[in-house]
Amino acid sequence: MNIPYTLTNKDIPAVLDYIAEEKELNLFIEGDIENYGLEGDIVTMYAFGDAWDYLVLRYYENYMVTTNKPGGDLAEVAAFLKQQNMLCLSAKEDILLEIQQYFPQAKVQGTYLCRLDKEHFTSKAFSDKAVVRLTADDSRSIIDLYKQIEEFARPYIEHEQDKLKQTRELLENGGLGFGIFNEENLVCMATITAKTKSGAMIIGVATHPSYRSRGYASQVMSRLCSQCFSDGLSFLCLFYDNPLAGAIYHRLGFETIGRWGMLKF
Repeated sequence: MNIPYTLTNKDIPAVLDYIAEEKELNLFIEGDIENYGLEGDIVTMYAFGDAWDYLVLRYYENYMVTTNKPGGDLAEVAAFLKQQNMLCLSAKEDILLEIQQYFPQAKVQGTYLCRLDKEHFTSKAFSDKAVVRLTADDSRSIIDLYKQIEEFARPYIEHEQDKLKQTRELLENGGLGFGIFNEENLVCMATITAKTKSGAMIIGVATHPSYRSRGYASQVMSRLCSQCFSDGLSFLCLFYDNPLAGAIYHRLGFETIGRWGMLKF
């Protein structure tokens, strides 16, 4: 197996040029580079082949594959990834379906990718609960909520202390999230990640099963989007696979633009 190139900060302009044609799909890469650079402990980036047939981003134990040259050989990428301690591997769904043959124990979880431009945002706020900005002090409440959401629970149960540390670090370093509390318990929340000068990815939209169908997610999402656009961002992206969640996002103005995939280990 050929050893991939480990990229450094001097490669950042070339990386940004490489991903420019699919800005939304590569928002994680742009945001992580902008926030952490390529020479720290949190983010590492690897290039495969002299012409960069594929790029692989590592963010903690999460990995992402991208290419602007579809049709390349994924065998070396897969061999490299098998040597890593991965919790999640993500990419455009068609790429991930190709690479899945090398990870037969994992199943591709496909989702829709949506984009919301500032001028298309329609605010929604109709719950009787107050929406509050989340801080690092709310990290434990965030973890406790995710542990009760089926699609999020496993990594937050199995890697609770790592997730708690990462959540606290994110909120201590400019991370943005909003939530609704019922007394002391966080029952609905949403946050952003991969923030760039122009956009961000909304992640972790979650409502406790006992508090659904009350408009909480719409209100939290509306507050989060409003703040992001007030802060100067021009677009937001998110993933979803639940039609009920998709309906909420579309009412806010999000439009579906593609498909994304994840392999969870």
